Amino acid sequence: MTRNTPLTLRLGVASISLLVAVAVYFLSRIYPPEILVPFQSADISLAAHTKIFGSALSFFYTLALGLLIGACASSLSKAKAHCLLWIGLALCLELSQHPAVAQPVSSWLSMILSESIWGLFGPYWSRGVFDLVDLLAIVVGGSIALVLITYLPTENNDKNSS
Repeated sequence: MTRNTPLTLRLGVASISLLVAVAVYFLSRIYPPEILVPFQSADISLAAHTKIFGSALSFFYTLALGLLIGACASSLSKAKAHCLLWIGLALCLELSQHPAVAQPVSSWLSMILSESIWGLFGPYWSRGVFDLVDLLAIVVGGSIALVLITYLPTENNDKNSS
């Protein structure tokens, strides 16, 4: 069995990025989703200064998930397509926090989802803040993921590249 160093490197970068994003989330968010309340920031003064962390979450989550999703593909072209799909989804989620979109989405989803499900997902739109810098961070993080996917192809992707 041979080691696939490019895949190991991609998964390592993805894992570290995901851990950094989770750490930033726990340190800088006053209102985590209901499922993460036990990990809510213990230092409210630090959590109140989210500008310190800026758009790090958007950058690191997009980088990590773009690499992880791309690693599941059977060819280089499919890995790129999966990563682009994730970037598009992340951009759509950020755009959905714009007040012009968030209010109708919140009203509609709160009517069709159960209270427990809405408790998990509702704060994303009711407390979420649309930020142009987050859009930029998503594009930059996703672009780095695409570069790593393209220039660090796995053995499986090398054989099936197109």
